[in-house]
Order: sequence, then C-alpha cells, then structure tokens
Amino acid sequence: MAGSRVLLLTGYDGERPGGGREGLSRLIETVLGDLAGPPDVMRLAGRTAALDGLRGRLGGLDGVAAAELRARVADPATTVLVCDGSQLGGAAALARAARPDLPIITFCHNCETQFFVDALRAAPGLKAAGVLAGHWQAERLAMRHSSKVVALSQRDSAELARRFGRGADAVVPLALEDARDPAAEPERRAEPYALFVGGGFFGNLEGLRWYARAVAPSLKVRTLVVGRGLEGLGPLPANVELVGPVENLSPWYAGAALVVAPVLSGSGMKTKVAEALMHGKRVVGTKEAFAGYEAAVVAANHLCDDPQDFAAAINAVVAQPPPAFDPAMRALYEARHSPSAFRDGLAAVLADYLPVTSR
Repeated sequence: MAGSRVLLLTGYDGERPGGGREGLSRLIETVLGDLAGPPDVMRLAGRTAALDGLRGRLGGLDGVAAAELRARVADPATTVLVCDGSQLGGAAALARAARPDLPIITFCHNCETQFFVDALRAAPGLKAAGVLAGHWQAERLAMRHSSKVVALSQRDSAELARRFGRGADAVVPLALEDARDPAAEPERRAEPYALFVGGGFFGNLEGLRWYARAVAPSLKVRTLVVGRGLEGLGPLPANVELVGPVENLSPWYAGAALVVAPVLSGSGMKTKVAEALMHGKRVVGTKEAFAGYEAAVVAANHLCDDPQDFAAAINAVVAQPPPAFDPAMRALYEARHSPSAFRDGLAAVLADYLPVTSR
C-alpha cells in the first residue's frame, strides 16, 4: 500500500480473545492489514459521559479522544478512515468536519438502533432509553457522514434505510476466524446432546427461557448450555444443563449431535450459526437465528419457529445422527463465512479508495 494508510477506529482493545462482536472486530483489523498493510489503529476505551452519549459520541469518545482523532485524520498520510461499528457515528461526523475530503467507511455490525429498541423492550427503564437515544443519534450521524456503509445483511441494510433514509452500499456477511481444533477430544456424555453456545445478552436469555419452557419438555435428548453470563436464566428443566463458560469450545462442538439456536429477537447476524458450520455441525434454529444467512445455509439446516416443530426437528436429528463432523456444513462456512470469504468482500469495498493486494 505505497503512500496509503488506513486509520481504523475501534472499540476492540486488541487483546480480548472474544467471540461475536469482538471476534469480528479482530477479523476486520486482520483483513485490513492483509489487504492494505497494517492499519493505524486508534482504540477507544472508557465510559461515555451522559451529554456526550446523547450527542452520539459513544464508546469513550471524550474531549481527549476527539482531539487525538482530529490530529490523526489531519495527517495527509491517512487515506481512509474505517469506523468499526455504526455506534461510532459521532467520530465520523467529527472526522468529516476536520477533513471533508477523507473517505470514511463505516462497518455496521448490526442496526444498533434496532438492537437497543429490543433491549429497551426486554428491560424498560430510563437508562435503557438513554442508551437507545445515544445509539440512534450515533447511527444517524454514521449514515449521514460515511462515504460508504457496509452491512452484514440485506435485512440490516433495509432497517438502516427505514430509520435513516440510507441503507448499505455493500453487504459483506458475517465471518469468523477458524477456531476449530480437529484434534480436540469430544466431550463425552452418556447420551447424545444438543448444544447451545452464547453469552448472556438479552436475546439469548429470552430465547433460552422460551426453549426451556416450550421446547425442552418434548425433547428426547439433553441440551447443554455453554457460555458466560447465563446465570440469570432461572430454573431449568432436568434435560437442560447450564455448563457455563469453558476454555475451549471445540470438544463441546465435537461431542454434540447438533446445535440449537432459539433466538427470538435482535439485529445483525447470529454468530452461533456460523460457528456451528465452522465446526461441521447442523443447526436447528429460529427465523431470527438464520437472519442474513443465504438460502443454501437455511436449506441445509432446520428453520423452526413453532416450539413443537423445533422439538420434532431436534428429535429427528438425534434419531438418525449426522456424522460427528459434516463436511457439507463446513463447506458452507468456508464459502461464505470464513476469513477468505470476508477478505474478498472487504477488498471490493476498499478498492474504490486504495490499492489492495491480490491473492
């Protein structure tokens, strides 16, 4: 990337192993470096003051950080600013004012406004309303001041267009770094088990409670629930076991008969589906769980919103168990949700602004 430099603005600290959003942020940074040389990274951290939040300056974009951003974008060596998330719209507005000619690319992990509308519905309160207001303002600024907006799915693009009058200029589906360990010894249980993997955000808690109440009573198989922050689920039926956080997911995936994704609300694409494909596992999930995934992924798995259909699909998979590692599922990951696929999508976005390396 002779004579060019990408400035990446992100809330990812570069250290947390992370999953979900953090994993995608790490992948964006890695792929940018692969395509155009190591980016100049400005990492935001800290809490946002209430007034800054209502102005759309989220994620620690205080006066000190704003001054640093102005200085960095003023550097003529900076060719492109990439904002890692539409919650950084306040930074995009600041950069646009400081240097009107600078191309600004905003990579949307989801429609933040929709996500926090759902969060407010799940837990109403003044704080949640304030968080929603701040993200609405930030996302509005991102849509207004970005040269190019990238979304994970056409659904997110349509939601952005509905709320702000502008959708995405490009769609680059969710991708994950390959974390599967082919040599991992499968988690051994006396009977086959279904696996749920996810953190304790409201969408997972809501979906798991629905699953425990409406699906689990009809199951002929045990469900293991793996992830952090799920202690607030409340009482679970005897055939749903809360395992909690684990150091390595590969043994749990390797030992599972299938993966369940009972997600009822949210925005963006659900990491758990791509992660299951990465591990060669079939998924039984809701329409929301498969949102943003192409038809080939949905057709190869099981989409069920009715709890009895959901349970019947799980029981049918267990009755005729698929291979412990299904190459067809893995092929779907590699084609659409691997770093290689993500690289191709991001290369097309960057090509309008700077030279990128070829394979």
